[in-house]
Amino acid sequence: MYLFKLLLRELRKRPYALLIYSAISGGVNAALIGIINTAAETVSNSAINWQLTVLYALCLGIIYLTKRYVLDRSSIMVETVVNRIRHSLANKVRHTELSTLENRGTSGIYARISQDATSISNASTTIINGAQESVLIIFTLLYISTISLGSFVLIVIGIAIGVANFISHSGTFNMLWMEVSQKETEFFDKLDNILKGFKEISLNRLKNERVFNNYTATNNILRKKRIKTSLSYNTSMVFTQIFFYILLGVILFVLPKIHAEHEVVIVKVVTSVLFIVGPLEALLFSVPLLANADNAANNILTLEEQLKEDLEKLGESEVQPNSIENFKTLSFKKNLTLNQLTFQYPSNGKNGASFQVGPIDLEIQKGELIFITGGNGSGKSTFLKLFTGLYKPTQGSLIIDKTPNKRGTPVTLQNYQQYQNLLSTIFSDYHLFDKLYGIPGKVDAETVNTVLGMMELPPEKVTYSNETFSTIKLSSGQKKRLALTTAIMEDKEIYIFDEVAADLDPAFRDKFYYKILPALKKRGKTLFVVSHDQQYWNVPDRMLQFQDGKMKELSKNEMKSLVEMAIK
Repeated sequence: MYLFKLLLRELRKRPYALLIYSAISGGVNAALIGIINTAAETVSNSAINWQLTVLYALCLGIIYLTKRYVLDRSSIMVETVVNRIRHSLANKVRHTELSTLENRGTSGIYARISQDATSISNASTTIINGAQESVLIIFTLLYISTISLGSFVLIVIGIAIGVANFISHSGTFNMLWMEVSQKETEFFDKLDNILKGFKEISLNRLKNERVFNNYTATNNILRKKRIKTSLSYNTSMVFTQIFFYILLGVILFVLPKIHAEHEVVIVKVVTSVLFIVGPLEALLFSVPLLANADNAANNILTLEEQLKEDLEKLGESEVQPNSIENFKTLSFKKNLTLNQLTFQYPSNGKNGASFQVGPIDLEIQKGELIFITGGNGSGKSTFLKLFTGLYKPTQGSLIIDKTPNKRGTPVTLQNYQQYQNLLSTIFSDYHLFDKLYGIPGKVDAETVNTVLGMMELPPEKVTYSNETFSTIKLSSGQKKRLALTTAIMEDKEIYIFDEVAADLDPAFRDKFYYKILPALKKRGKTLFVVSHDQQYWNVPDRMLQFQDGKMKELSKNEMKSLVEMAIK
């Protein structure tokens, strides 16, 4: 089973103590049955059988201690394993490529880390209880074999038929759980449309209804698949239960007629059988939960294998994400040279050639302020991902501080992280953190609050204290200003601002273009700013325009002409 494969892989120590205590608990439970049967034979005696009473109490004490130990230790063990699984998945995700996440989507990853990991956690008690119940059943069967060999044989046959019945349907059960799992991942996608698209569907009633209907349809299909799976399990479980009670009827009504000596032990056998009916039913009803957890474990192992393949490709290029070298920063003193830098999206095999950005030849001087423009789908965003190393080039190179007398430092797979440590970015789909992560040393709160003031974010809106922003629940424009605060505090050599001005009010937009950007340039920072505000195109040193994946640089006269047209 995938579940046990995953659990055993993550366990640092084999649970031998749990097995020993489970065996003790099962053996003592079987002994308890013997004590009960012996006590029942002497119940007519007027005197209390203190020996049996003490043994009974001693067995109860041992059962309490062993079961409590097994359940407590197993809970700790399984939760530790689940924690380790989540840690491992998140660690692989953070070291993988952006293209991997874009291709695989986030819904499946959310489902694996949250829902599937929770399924394994919820099944932990069932697994351990099932192990204890199995040991109890084994010892009880051994006890029954000492009383009536015929009854023992019949019960074993019944259990074997029940197990065989489940095994014969296991392929169908696994397929059903896989279908449920796939539909649950799709369900997360549809739910995401409601949560992330809340503003859009709130403003358009028809869109609201159709998005919700799409969600409802997926949810209903998921319900039907879950019901189908449950009904399939119910059929097998009820058959096994009824078959077992038929065998119990044979032991009770038929065997005494065949073997007269069976009448003497019939009460003991029936008592013992009834003692294991509860554990057997518990095992039967735990099968769906275990199957769900097993499917969850398979999903996790599959995702891990996929992420592992991507990381191995980096490993083959001698990329070590956890290397201490990755915390260093490449030296950047003079310029950046892009030589035939190109990125091509993988072809989907349907529409022929895929979209390509480049080849791009460009030399950027340290401290330059460069604007980037272009229509939707022109290649701007792809260029920024390529320039920042989120996409690795399919061809070409990027070289730092190249001069006629010096070959410079080429950016390679091995030092990409050191190059990326030069960058501070605010992408159009940026994420706002509530803390200042990634800044070495202790951050001075007074300095941060001063910058917040410069960004016209007063204390009643947001402050920085105890290494945390008081809130990130702000308007779109205020969020952009808080993102600018974070970027300025990072104090990197190269800044990437992707349409940062889009949500800013006119007054602060002026401040952004005429004060903030020049102030950063004055500090020697190199800036790339995606901008469609033509009236500000007199601010940059250079202007790059993208169209159909190709880049061209506008002349000063072209920039001046566009500014004049915008002002008119």
